[in-house]
Amino acid sequence: MYVTFAIMLALIATANATPPPADTTPRPQNWTTNSVDEGDGVGHGRCHLRTTNPYIHNEVHHLLTVERATLINYVLNFSNYSHNPLTISMAGVYDAKMWSRVTTAHGQTLLSLAFNYGILSMMTLTLGTETLHIELQDWPPGCFSDGTDKQKVCLVRYTCFIVKHAQILTPVP
Repeated sequence: MYVTFAIMLALIATANATPPPADTTPRPQNWTTNSVDEGDGVGHGRCHLRTTNPYIHNEVHHLLTVERATLINYVLNFSNYSHNPLTISMAGVYDAKMWSRVTTAHGQTLLSLAFNYGILSMMTLTLGTETLHIELQDWPPGCFSDGTDKQKVCLVRYTCFIVKHAQILTPVP
């Protein structure tokens, strides 16, 4: 009975899903020149985030267009820190290293479910969800850890998710 309910819920959510946007062509951008205007230190063009993977744009584009992911969970890690600065002293944010991107109503519904929805639905609701691990570096080195938790979240949100909707992350030279 519970399996039937979970499958029905998945079918309803999929039926109500919005189609992906028609324009999926990648747009070039340079995140190293953009920054957040949020307070001092991390903002005002002093701290920039870049990825260590030069092909991250291709991976995100593949997930969105070919695999048609309804929910992408981004796991952010900093390779030039011994401990992830998004996990240290982040009093105002829960699990700041995890970010999600939804592309359909089904993905948005998944975010409103309990954290263990995959197990409860016998993994049927996890179809169309992907996890992408992203290695970031800050420039100049060490600037990201000096910011407040609000500045860190604003910088990550702006550089990774607001600018051109995460079409590309500038690789580290």
